[in-house]
Amino acid sequence: MLKWMKDYYIGDDIKNPTRARARITAGKFVPDIYVVTLSDNPGNILEILPSSMLVQRGARAICPLIIGMAKGKDGAIRMVQDVIEQVYTETGDFKIKEYLKNR
Repeated sequence: MLKWMKDYYIGDDIKNPTRARARITAGKFVPDIYVVTLSDNPGNILEILPSSMLVQRGARAICPLIIGMAKGKDGAIRMVQDVIEQVYTETGDFKIKEYLKNR
């Protein structure tokens, strides 16, 4: 089962985010939507995954906490930049996990 952050980020380009989230959670194909997740790899901060990857049951089972979704890879990259800039501006550090837990 997918884990979504309570107040997850939504890209401006997504027309119906509630429907997109429901389809992704149900394992349906949602074209050109990418999810931003916390990384399980200690060398990374965040990861960008195409939602089409989450059609596979095994991928959904091991997917880290989803913190946002955006339309297109460029939108997802912009979202990651915005999140990192926001965290650094407010805390002076890059501790994204701690910031999102206390948000």
